[in-house]
Amino acid sequence: MFMSFTPAVSKSAIKSMREKTRTQKFGRRTDLGLDDIAKTYNPVLRGWLEYYGRYPPTAMHPVLRHFNKTLIAWALRKHKQLRGSKTRAIKLMVEYQRNNRNYLHTGNEEW
Repeated sequence: MFMSFTPAVSKSAIKSMREKTRTQKFGRRTDLGLDDIAKTYNPVLRGWLEYYGRYPPTAMHPVLRHFNKTLIAWALRKHKQLRGSKTRAIKLMVEYQRNNRNYLHTGNEEW
């Protein structure tokens, strides 16, 4: 008899990763620039992707989606011309990620 095991990221691990993003509170730090956020949080994201990268990539989507939503909230607060236009904020983040591959590597392109 063969029994298979499919490893995955546990719900508690996902919860703790999202909590770490939440406790950083960079979504409300309009004094920071996108480069500053990238320099401080990029090693954390890379570490999570390296450690949990052995599992199916979709296992990290809830965490990365939460991080991306936090970035959008930051952009809406930071730039007055983006207020009220979530679509333009998303386009700004996608454009920034395309131009700066070393910054804010979240592993997925869906915003």
